[in-house]
Amino acid sequence: MPGCRKLEPAPSSAFRGDRVPLSRYVRVRSRPPRAANDNRRLSAPSVWHWAMLVGLVPTLGLVAALSILL
Repeated sequence: MPGCRKLEPAPSSAFRGDRVPLSRYVRVRSRPPRAANDNRRLSAPSVWHWAMLVGLVPTLGLVAALSILL
């Protein structure tokens, strides 16, 4: 139906001219927002640090063993 494709500009929040401060969205040196039911300590250790260490130690051991043989 041709009437369905008629362009009728509607008022939108993008055209009002109200400025939104960028500081609402940019966080520098601050903690990210947390869920209300998140009961972990603020300085709780991250699990991925331990996962990286577990993967890195055998690799370094293998590199050290190969460097001794060469």
